[in-house]
Amino acid sequence: MKKYRASDILLNIVTHIWLILGAVIVLVPLIWMVSAAFTPGKLLSGVPLIPDFTKWSLEHFNYIFTYKSNPASLLADYPGAFVRTLQIAVLNTIGVVFFAVITGFAFARLRFKGKKQMLLTMMILQMFPSFMGMIALFLLFRTFGFLNKPNYLALIYTAGSIPYNTFLVRGFMRNIPKSLDEAAAIDGATPIQILRLILFPLIVPIVGFLAVGAFMGPWLDYILQSVFLQPEQMTVAVWLYRTTDPLLTLVYNPLNFMAGALLIAIPIMIIQFFMQKYMVYGLTSGAEKG
Repeated sequence: MKKYRASDILLNIVTHIWLILGAVIVLVPLIWMVSAAFTPGKLLSGVPLIPDFTKWSLEHFNYIFTYKSNPASLLADYPGAFVRTLQIAVLNTIGVVFFAVITGFAFARLRFKGKKQMLLTMMILQMFPSFMGMIALFLLFRTFGFLNKPNYLALIYTAGSIPYNTFLVRGFMRNIPKSLDEAAAIDGATPIQILRLILFPLIVPIVGFLAVGAFMGPWLDYILQSVFLQPEQMTVAVWLYRTTDPLLTLVYNPLNFMAGALLIAIPIMIIQFFMQKYMVYGLTSGAEKG
């Protein structure tokens, strides 16, 4: 029978206590949010920490699917905002994957003048917070007529993610032997064919990781959407904020916020469920290969 030292037993106990504490910190707010979304009433103070299934109600979900700030609108505010946010997320995912793969391939496999300088410039630009360019972006959008057009926000999200994503894809590709490229080039393959037929299947894990992050971004952003969009074209984040401001809504009820926030988690959970292996692989590969 294996004997355990007192230090090993103590370390095991401390480790389990730490893991339990971490799980509690993560799960308690989520459980409370679910409980608040289904609890009738208008006060957060009356929401039990442990959900009471005998008193659950769908009144908050009924509100967010029927409330209209504009009576002439065909859709209620929340479903329309949800659809607009979903469109932005899909466009952003496509744009991020496309430009990250193309630029990562160029910096990892191609030789051209000024490559190191361009990489250094991209690294420096990535250090500046995005809100520093808010005024310039607003003026550009106003000049080109992009204001109050939700889908064009994907341009900002995609462009802002290019430097960081380029380094991830470049680091991943640099660990793929160049002999594969050379063999394909001898057979007459063009650089685009090498990328599409040989390299892309090998970098699917990091592409999946980038796609998940790109899809999540628009759902969680508030600043850009509140600045560039009018209330009639608002997204989910802006709509949820309006439910917590008594000056912007006729029926102030923070529990409606909980119901709306719970629905936001559905598309994100679906994407993460199907892309979980890419998330884990992308995180570990970025640490090892970046």
